[in-house]
Amino acid sequence: MFQDPKALTAIDWQNIHLLLQWLWIYLPLIVTGSVTLVTAHAVIPSLVITGHLPPPALRLRVPLTAFAVVVLAVAAVVIGLALNQATTVENFWDRNLF
Repeated sequence: MFQDPKALTAIDWQNIHLLLQWLWIYLPLIVTGSVTLVTAHAVIPSLVITGHLPPPALRLRVPLTAFAVVVLAVAAVVIGLALNQATTVENFWDRNLF
C-alpha cells in the first residue's frame, strides 16, 4: 500500500504553479499549430479545387506550414519543460511517475 503524501510547502506550491503554467502555455500552441496545418494542407487546397478561392491562394501553404512548424517546435520545447517540472512532484509524492 502507498503511504500518504507529505504536506505541501510554499516551494511545492510554486513548483505545481510552474507545471500548470507550462501546460496552459502548451495548449494554445498545439491548437494553433494543428489548425494552421489543417488550413494549409486541407482547407486551402479544397477551396481552390472547388473554385471558392483562386489558384494563387495555394502560395499561402508554404508560409502557413512554416509557421505551424515553428509553433509546434516551440510546443515541443514547452512540453519538455513541463515534463522537467513534473519531476518536482516527487518532493511530496514519492510514487514512481514514469
